[in-house]
Amino acid sequence: MQTTTAIEQTILNNIRQLPPEKQQEVLDFTEALRKKLVPKNKLSMRQIAKLPLAQRHKYLAQYIPATAQDFRNDPELTEFSVLDTADWDIGYE
Repeated sequence: MQTTTAIEQTILNNIRQLPPEKQQEVLDFTEALRKKLVPKNKLSMRQIAKLPLAQRHKYLAQYIPATAQDFRNDPELTEFSVLDTADWDIGYE
């Protein structure tokens, strides 16, 4: 059985050999698979806040990869990257 890294590399190598429309099909398929993993009984923000910290972290961990991807790829979210510049480092002396 291959390691996760080896599987990811094999998938990437295979995808790179596909035309763009087939790459889109792969993306659509993987998104559908990922959505199946999301629990059917989603908790509200209020319910999540009431969970003990360890449980809360465990519950929210499943959303981290998609959220990180959104922040890297969604133009409305990437606009905030301009706030990461040195312009905000104001020296008070």
